[in-house]
Amino acid sequence: MSLLLSFLMSSALWCSERSSPSSRDGSNAINAVNATYVSTIRPMLSKYCGECHNAEKHKGDINLSPLLSSAATIDQVLNHSALWQKVGSEIASGEMPPEKSKEQPSDSERQALMVWLKGLRRLQTPDPGITVMRRLARSEYTNTINDLFGVSGLAAVNAGADLAPDSIGAGFDNSLSPLLAEKYLLAADAVLDRFIVSDQMNLQLIPGQLPALIAGVEDKGKPDGTSRLFSTSADIITQANFPAEGTYTFRLKAGAETAGGEPIRLAIRLDGMVVGEVTVKAVLAKSATYTFKTKLDPGRKALSVLYVNPKAVETVAAATKTTAGKPATPKNRSVVVDSIEILGPPAKAPSEVQRRLFTAVPGKGIGPSDAARSILEPFATRAYRRPLRADELAFVLSIFALGDAQDLTFSDSIKLALKAILISPQFLYRTSEELPGEKDKAVTPIGDYELATRLSYFLWGTMPDQELFRCAQERTLHQPEVLSAQTKRMLSDPRIRHLATAFAMPWLGLDKLADLQIDEKRYPMMTKELRQAMYDEGIAFFLGLLDQENLITDVIDSDYAYVNALTAKIYGMTEVKGPKMQKVTLSDKNRGGVITMPGVLAVTSMPSRTSPVKRGKFILAQLLDETPAPPPADVPELSDQNTAKNAALTLRQRTELHRENPACASCHRVMDPLGFGLENFDAIGRWRDRDDFGLSVDAMGELPGKQRFSSPSEMQHILMSRKDAFVRTITKRMMTFAMGRQMSGYDEVVIDDLSDAVIANGYHLDELVQRIVTSYPFLHRHTIK
Repeated sequence: MSLLLSFLMSSALWCSERSSPSSRDGSNAINAVNATYVSTIRPMLSKYCGECHNAEKHKGDINLSPLLSSAATIDQVLNHSALWQKVGSEIASGEMPPEKSKEQPSDSERQALMVWLKGLRRLQTPDPGITVMRRLARSEYTNTINDLFGVSGLAAVNAGADLAPDSIGAGFDNSLSPLLAEKYLLAADAVLDRFIVSDQMNLQLIPGQLPALIAGVEDKGKPDGTSRLFSTSADIITQANFPAEGTYTFRLKAGAETAGGEPIRLAIRLDGMVVGEVTVKAVLAKSATYTFKTKLDPGRKALSVLYVNPKAVETVAAATKTTAGKPATPKNRSVVVDSIEILGPPAKAPSEVQRRLFTAVPGKGIGPSDAARSILEPFATRAYRRPLRADELAFVLSIFALGDAQDLTFSDSIKLALKAILISPQFLYRTSEELPGEKDKAVTPIGDYELATRLSYFLWGTMPDQELFRCAQERTLHQPEVLSAQTKRMLSDPRIRHLATAFAMPWLGLDKLADLQIDEKRYPMMTKELRQAMYDEGIAFFLGLLDQENLITDVIDSDYAYVNALTAKIYGMTEVKGPKMQKVTLSDKNRGGVITMPGVLAVTSMPSRTSPVKRGKFILAQLLDETPAPPPADVPELSDQNTAKNAALTLRQRTELHRENPACASCHRVMDPLGFGLENFDAIGRWRDRDDFGLSVDAMGELPGKQRFSSPSEMQHILMSRKDAFVRTITKRMMTFAMGRQMSGYDEVVIDDLSDAVIANGYHLDELVQRIVTSYPFLHRHTIK
């Protein structure tokens, strides 16, 4: 009896809302709730529920004994909000009391209970709920990367392609496993490699400042050192980063004193391998530059300059004779290395992103550190979606300094700092903006920057744009008129498509179309292109609800649809051409709303046939927020029942086998008629008069309250009588999406208020969005501890 009763109750609740006390926690409201409980609710629950839900039986894990006692106080009643929520759900669904119970409450008694429960909810203290720090979903990460670097269209990157699939609202996965962290590192590298081009390497090394091994003894060099003079075996040792594959030019400035006649040779080694050698012919007093080129792979390598052929002084002296045969005066055999220069291959032209991002480069009047700050500070501010703290800026600049100290080029040092930003928690998570004095409170209004972030990720799935940042910087976004204007602007922006793809498509199940299993022999027209067209129809329909001429209740039934040439064939239309979705007026009264959309009918079917159970469950769960309980473990699926014993039974008869189990009856007596009301549509949404077994389609059904129908349009007419219940359902679903968590506690009061406002203002989707972004949970949070 849930459909009829819920309709009556929603009407009663609407009236009660208009007469409810203005103060939710005032003594008058508490006294009124208590008085009704003592006079009406407690006697009713004792009469209809006490026998099964007491200390001895407590069926369904519900024990009402403490609350049914005459000694129960109002405080005890108030402290069992979760229990009352469960009781209300059971009553609203019509599941309790069970049909077999001899005594059933009247409709007026049920209405009285639901009105009282709503009044009880409204006594709660406003609470924004516990929202954990949310990690960017895959689509949000991709959108944010593209907006952060200012690319779109063909220039955009699918940065989140290898990340975990998105989740919507409740159940959002915020963990950061080692594997996921590695994926973020790889994603950051891929993005930066695409957007940032390395400068040409031009490394200038001063030998006297570098470590060296001289006759096996380490010499660390000096900060103010210049040249290196060696008279024995020696090896200058350092590290160098080679940013790109290509040909590198090495230049050594050196001079020598070549006693013994053999020219002095210097070898350059990378990671222990000789890549080049020069012969020093210039004298000590007049050093010369010696050059060679070699091809190298990119990477950081150990670099050394080796004195190849030193000779002992005694050996040199012995080999040097005068014409008279007497020993000559010994000469030194030494080499001086004045400088080492490495020039990389010519750099590619910087990308358009790099030209915009690099607002300064080292040069006349500006050093590397100042140039880096002018680039990194505004970038990190946008990436973190708020002003940087001093320690955050210092950390980012320290990463640049680290790269600079390792002789990376300027662009590569910037690239290293950008990577640190892109893998930071401040970027990957939607962090809160800590406000002055908030630690003295339990709950605080969120700041303007945090509000801008909540708003942009709710509606656009990406970071705030320049206009939102401006409002946040001016601290005006929280002002009602400014927030309303910005929300209206965002609703008319193409990026609002995110609300359709991330919220509406999972809600309607259309996100499963691409991977939906289907019997291709039975349904050969269910191609990849048709699946995409079905998906696009859902997008177009939802976005169309933002038009003032369309109503949010069009989801239940409408006189229009969005079709292209492919989906038009399913609708039986021949005049629609092309791939673009077009709004058309429906002449068929059995079409309209989402439940007759080909895509929805497909995802609520089995691979080779329709599924009245799945379709009925979709209507209950997605449109009326009455999700049926999971089936008992001992009841087989319909496919398992298709044996020789019941092969002659129709689908309707086999489905009725579910209801033979009393545990199934309460759900299936509502779910099955709704599903069979759509049996005129096959598994991909085409109209038919005969079912999958060749029998005439029987779309007749009766819902609790003797509400009978014999066609989809008649069933939709009954559902439209519950349009206010649907408004509450979509309000709850969208609030869950906006907040990223399950609704509970005080949220139910907020949902009541929001849905009532939408109903009172004409059933418009944009009204719902405006109400959500100005709701208490959206504008508040618990303080940071």
